Amino acid sequence: MIPKETIDKIFEAALIEEVVKDFVHDLKKKGTGYWACCPFHNEKTPSFSVSPVKGIYKCFGCGKGGNSVSFVMDHDKISYPEALKYLANKYNIEIEEKELTSGQIDISKKKEGVFLVSTYANKFFQEQLWETEEGKLIALSYFKQRGFSEEVIKKFQLGYSPKQKDVFTKQALKDSYQKEFLEESGLSFINEKGVVDRFRERVLFPIHNFSGKVLGFGGRSLDPKNKAKYLNSPENPIYHKSKVLYGFYFAKKSVSSKDNCFIVEGYTDVISLFQSGVENVVSASGTALSTEQINLIGRFSKNITILFDGDDAGLNASFKSIDLILSEGMNVQIVMFPEGEDPDSYAQKLSQEDFHFYLEKNATDFITFKSKILNEKSKGNPAKRVEMIKDIAKSISVIPDRLTRSEYNKISSGLLKIKEEELFQEINKIRNSSKGKFVTQNTAEKTNIAKSNSAGIQKKPHQLEDWEKEILRLLFCYGDEILEFEDFDEKVKVSDYIFLELEQDNIKFSNQFYSKILKEYQDLMSENGGVNIKFFTHHESGEYQSLAIDFVSHKYNLSENWERGHQIFTLSESDNLEKTISKAILSLKQSYLKKEILKVNEKLKNEETDPKKLLLILTKLNKVLFQINKTLGRES
Repeated sequence: MIPKETIDKIFEAALIEEVVKDFVHDLKKKGTGYWACCPFHNEKTPSFSVSPVKGIYKCFGCGKGGNSVSFVMDHDKISYPEALKYLANKYNIEIEEKELTSGQIDISKKKEGVFLVSTYANKFFQEQLWETEEGKLIALSYFKQRGFSEEVIKKFQLGYSPKQKDVFTKQALKDSYQKEFLEESGLSFINEKGVVDRFRERVLFPIHNFSGKVLGFGGRSLDPKNKAKYLNSPENPIYHKSKVLYGFYFAKKSVSSKDNCFIVEGYTDVISLFQSGVENVVSASGTALSTEQINLIGRFSKNITILFDGDDAGLNASFKSIDLILSEGMNVQIVMFPEGEDPDSYAQKLSQEDFHFYLEKNATDFITFKSKILNEKSKGNPAKRVEMIKDIAKSISVIPDRLTRSEYNKISSGLLKIKEEELFQEINKIRNSSKGKFVTQNTAEKTNIAKSNSAGIQKKPHQLEDWEKEILRLLFCYGDEILEFEDFDEKVKVSDYIFLELEQDNIKFSNQFYSKILKEYQDLMSENGGVNIKFFTHHESGEYQSLAIDFVSHKYNLSENWERGHQIFTLSESDNLEKTISKAILSLKQSYLKKEILKVNEKLKNEETDPKKLLLILTKLNKVLFQINKTLGRES
């Protein structure tokens, strides 16, 4: 367990803009805050806001919000302690924590347990590679034959699992790692007959997450008799192959600075290119490229270049990937290699300078690439030529931006020697036939965003609970501000005025959640004479934290240039806070009275109650309501 004093140090040191910048490289300063496209959902226009003053982030598109620790948790899908450790390491804060014992591993979460054994396995496999005769003779010599330098072997943490079938699992069990997590990770097979290592007699490529933690492994067999040349970790609590790109941990800074990401097929392709100076390179690890992987790249660059082998399998894979990349609003180019070559072999064959030149010279936009390939396949065959035209039209149809579609339509019509209008008609035909699908997906996405964002949208209150929430918002945003009412002899704080008004009329919040927050706010005022909003934005309760961040986040901040440069003056609610607070309090009382009147009317329907007494109460309530309605009418 991490001591509270240490947690406080981490929160103080972890500047929200620095933490977010590590993950969101397009974060740009705007006024007093920062803005970028949201890393949690796919968007084209920035709606993700970071406030250094408040120490929070907030997306006005999907509704995600939090502080430095919750950002790391949400982004890397890790636990609270793991996020604290990540930030402690970033800011050189020492955490005094005992090493986990076997008993502690027993009660730790499954996810944390799998992380532990994966980290242990990574260290074990590296030691086998560098410190054993078998590893040096078989695995290290293989890597060096591939042309990998010792520096790059160590950087990518390559390893080796020995020929003996159970050496890793037995050692892990001996070192008190629990068999449940060894099996869950897929590293070991354990039953009554004994134990077996998954990756025995294989060189290993560890697969890292965004922040460098090992999620799983890819193992290549060196035995030509082995039917399975490559073997990967199975899906487990921490490893989901469709969400991870091999090499991305090492590539992300270069992807951002070069504004381009090269995608190759395999592990060795990534390492060879990296060693050749092409550091902005990743691999989908032998699986089909997924939407999640494309969006991961999209946080750092909107440009992707596919480097696939020139064989039929490589071509088919590239064709599928092209449409998926385009549908996510990304730009895509393709580089083909000479027959019999792949990115790995060609990078080894050429000098760094020549290889870079080859990539630059041979990068082709998807239209030219597809046209060339499909033209060759459809020579002299009208039916196949029509198929080719439809295939290219289909690719253009998935592009979300209308102007980009129009531009590609012009280019393609020239290459295909077809009238621009005819191709445009085909594109629209495909889009219309798919519209139901597109609309369904789009509607579902918008619905999900709307649901998650509902708490953050400041809708016009009309019900009692809405006004209770509005009172809380005003407390959070203006609690320490000073009000100057004409009928008050002295100035009064917003928080003091609100609590005085609620107390005078004995108004209790009907919503239990809002009531608990109100009480906690009042307790903090009594203890400290005021409230630091960071108490709520950094609250251990996710619900408290989320609501507080929604309250203090503002989507639009007016530029000072409006007034200074253009002499245009705009009013905000804070410019006439007395009226804002007064109206909110009156509206709360109005809703409260309406609810009380409904209660009395319900009681009047009951024949057992005394109608005279109830009618008297009803008259008084209606009289007060009339006065409030009249006052609110004047203030509107």
